[in-house]
Amino acid sequence: MPRNQPQQRGVAYFAAFLDLLGKKVVVVGGGRVAWGKVRALLPCQPAPLVVVAPKATQAIRRAANDGQLNWLQREYAAGDLAGASLAFGASDDRDLNARVAADARALGIPVLAVDDVPNCDFIAPALVRRGDLTIAISTSGRSPAMARRAREHLERALPPFWGDLLDVAAAARERLGATRSVVEPDAWQTGLGEVEDLVRRGEVREATEVLARKLEHSLFEPEPVQASQSGLVSLVGAGPGDPDLLTLRAVERLRAADVVVHDRLVSERVLEYAAPDAERIDVGKQPGGGGSTQSEINALLVDLGRQGRRVVRLKGGDPFVFGRGGEEVLALSRAGIAFEVVPGVSSALAAPAAAGIPVTHRGLSASVTVVNGHDADQHDWDALARSAGTLVFLMAVERLEQIAARLLNSGRRSDEPAALIEWATTARQRIVLAPLGELVATARAEGVEPPAVLVVGPTAAFASELSNSERVRIAEVARA
Repeated sequence: MPRNQPQQRGVAYFAAFLDLLGKKVVVVGGGRVAWGKVRALLPCQPAPLVVVAPKATQAIRRAANDGQLNWLQREYAAGDLAGASLAFGASDDRDLNARVAADARALGIPVLAVDDVPNCDFIAPALVRRGDLTIAISTSGRSPAMARRAREHLERALPPFWGDLLDVAAAARERLGATRSVVEPDAWQTGLGEVEDLVRRGEVREATEVLARKLEHSLFEPEPVQASQSGLVSLVGAGPGDPDLLTLRAVERLRAADVVVHDRLVSERVLEYAAPDAERIDVGKQPGGGGSTQSEINALLVDLGRQGRRVVRLKGGDPFVFGRGGEEVLALSRAGIAFEVVPGVSSALAAPAAAGIPVTHRGLSASVTVVNGHDADQHDWDALARSAGTLVFLMAVERLEQIAARLLNSGRRSDEPAALIEWATTARQRIVLAPLGELVATARAEGVEPPAVLVVGPTAAFASELSNSERVRIAEVARA
């Protein structure tokens, strides 16, 4: 029934994967849209795959020359659909597509007319493939642009090696034979999780052997699969702010987490990568005090680990760059809790880069020193002032006066280029530039607030040499 009534437009489509192996499929059209359909059909090995069009793209002509499809180089005729199992009206002519749909329906052949929902019996979804692992995305024909956006998001998020992981699971399943039906589902999930790193490294054969052995052993010794009361705590770097700068492993751990223990500055967009049912615990410290103490956070992580849960301790930037990750690792180690560290992109490097400031540059700076702006009394200011390289201060805004005064009193030049990058890599990014001697007054007049990264050194001048439009472009590229 054509969907041409308003009340029919909200009715859901039934999701299904069709077996087209050895079946005739006809695509009417030879342009870019038709090639998109052909490209999706080729892995399904329909036979014959027929393209009807007077002209065709180079890709379609190449596929025809390679024997992958039959190209009928002429106008469409109704008889072209005889014996077909599926038909596509994929030309640039909307009336022709509608005629193909009418002819197909008269023959009882399911048909898709591009961008014409009333003349579609099915929707061709956007696809994300990892080998034989296929994810289909549909908006019920309402917005191809939204389907593409979802596909691009999943392309970034889905681990590239999962096709190989599927091969490992299938090989282990075949090796188990009929006994696979009595393997507990949880044993499969545990086993796949344990061999994932092997597959990531390309050790597919070893991963298959390990998984098969674990599943076989689970048939006779099921208890060890569930006996461990210790979970895994992953210390994960959330990067400088832009969720697109998360590492693939960070996204994987978030998606698999039972609970996410996160800092205050971790954005909601980053937290959205966590599973919807994952518990979220905000342990962020507040400016000027308040929030959870470090000892309370350590105790919480140990307790969650002892409950056997998969925990992500999500920290801004990198866990081991002024993130107190070392203290948390020590607490977990002493308690006998399994842990791992997933490095993140530190704002010490990302913020200058997003502002167009290289922290090293031939002839200007051969080194970079990352400094904690909170603990002024811990630093050798004379050594910092003598450094010919770039100084990068994290958490510097609250003690900006003290930092500038210490550097100037220790001999750093007052005309030294300096830059403050506020909310680096996010849509709120702002760059404030001034010579070191004028930096405090300029920053306070501009109302700079945390989080902001301070860069002092010759390369900070790069930001002042860029036009405003270039700085905007760099920030957008950093967030792209």
